[in-house]
Amino acid sequence: MICTTASTLRYASVAIALSISAVGAANGQEFRTTRQYQSTLTDLSRVLGQIHAMRVVCNGTDDQTWREYMLNMLDVEAPSSGYLRSRLIDSFNRAYLDTQRDVSGCDASTTERETELFARGRTLSENLSLMAAGESP
Repeated sequence: MICTTASTLRYASVAIALSISAVGAANGQEFRTTRQYQSTLTDLSRVLGQIHAMRVVCNGTDDQTWREYMLNMLDVEAPSSGYLRSRLIDSFNRAYLDTQRDVSGCDASTTERETELFARGRTLSENLSLMAAGESP
């Protein structure tokens, strides 16, 4: 089930990134500079760091699914050096390290928490898409 949810989020994230890029091109991308948009990006970075840590605990260091998603998000949302990119990376790394410290093994509670984080990440991604479309989440 975890592979299916990761696959689903990957497909959804590509669609969201494309819709954000298309809408952004149409409206000058002013939405990207709003506090709400950047705060939601930071929250998503945090969720990705947490879920990446859990995935590594359960599947080993070869599983880079969520880290790759984070790198893709950085390419779209903060492609060049600067405050936003640094903030997103810091949020991801801090959440990863905190979760690695707190999660001792892969058990039912870990996979349940991963499922909850997946749902949270999906909601945050959908909210970003809504903001890009000029709608309120």
